[in-house]
Amino acid sequence: PDKKKYVEEMVRVLKPGGRLVIATWCQRSTPPAFTEEDLVNLDYLYKEWAHPYFISIEEYASLVEGTTTMRDVDTDDWTRQTIASWRHSIWAGVWDPIPVFSRPNIWYKTLRDIVCLERMRRAFGRGLMQYGMIKGVKVKASR
Repeated sequence: PDKKKYVEEMVRVLKPGGRLVIATWCQRSTPPAFTEEDLVNLDYLYKEWAHPYFISIEEYASLVEGTTTMRDVDTDDWTRQTIASWRHSIWAGVWDPIPVFSRPNIWYKTLRDIVCLERMRRAFGRGLMQYGMIKGVKVKASR
């Protein structure tokens, strides 16, 4: 998916004066360049959860500003506020295993999800990933 088109479409359907808020997983900005380990980890996350590529918080802000119809564009990194939820998501699956026991054929998927959730949490912990918040207000049409 094309992130530029994604942002442009959100802004297009937003009414003048409307607020846009994007909360999304982002990769850290570059430079420095990604290490080989970073690229392996990103590739794993893309393939395991079928994600489109990630971009940085700053790149999202640039795309929002690039529409030329947004003002008061601001960003924040909410990684610290959200990182605990990753392990909680894993624990919730262990604590309430009824879906796994009631449908034994999902054991494999459950185990894969646990591994992927932990790898994502580690990517956030290492600073490879960030939880981006991007916001702005659509300019009101001039009369």
